[in-house]
Amino acid sequence: MSKQGIFIPLITPLDELGRVCNASVARLVAQSRKSATGYIACLTSGEGWRLADHQWEAMVRATLAAARDRIVIVGLERPTTDAVLALALRAEALGARAVMLTTPFGPAVSRGAMLEHYRRIHDATGLDLYLYNESALSGNATDFDTLMAVAELPRVVGIKDSPEQPRTAQEIEALRSQGLAYYIGWEECLAAGLPNDGNVVSLANLEPALCRLAVHHSGPQLHDEILRLAQAYQLGADDWYRYLKLQLRQRGIIASDRLVAATEVEVV
Repeated sequence: MSKQGIFIPLITPLDELGRVCNASVARLVAQSRKSATGYIACLTSGEGWRLADHQWEAMVRATLAAARDRIVIVGLERPTTDAVLALALRAEALGARAVMLTTPFGPAVSRGAMLEHYRRIHDATGLDLYLYNESALSGNATDFDTLMAVAELPRVVGIKDSPEQPRTAQEIEALRSQGLAYYIGWEECLAAGLPNDGNVVSLANLEPALCRLAVHHSGPQLHDEILRLAQAYQLGADDWYRYLKLQLRQRGIIASDRLVAATEVEVV
């Protein structure tokens, strides 16, 4: 399985009753198939932390069905290790082969708790694990040494890296030397000359070919165009997924721009 390419963190299309719209998922996947290495369901751009369990499962099923020969990674965004493990086991039962997950939520999560979190999911399943290094949702930051330690687990195979501070090329190469495929997680870091194996960015929902181009090419012209589009699509907004859905509805790819309703899983 090639590590290099783009994995699109899909939005979650809903119908007017709040159910996952399978036809919209199929169109969303079809319009990006030529560019995508694979798809990530139920990550943050898919409002994963807001999805009720039945919506999460419906989106996983729809993505697996639509993706066919493309890789599917299932996002796990829940506050506690127990809740993440429950979804991981369900994802495996549904036929998924890989998951992407954050740390547990909350500012008091220790380095030891982070390591134990990933170890429990790793040891309880046969899934490949992709780390989602971020702080906006989890409320905590995973330091570089902790990432390196987690990478020692045999089936931790990749990372979507969205750090608060820019990652150095030396740090990226160290993570890759541990066997992690390194995926850039911020649009502003695309085509900027950083070593990488690909990217996982919201922009790929709208501009998959451009994001694919940024895996193999860098330079100011490409970088500036990516920044221009990210700003035009309002991807820096707190509710960027709202604007993704508006654009996709206007293009006729999804039937509704309805957002996922807030649920109790948001509470940290």
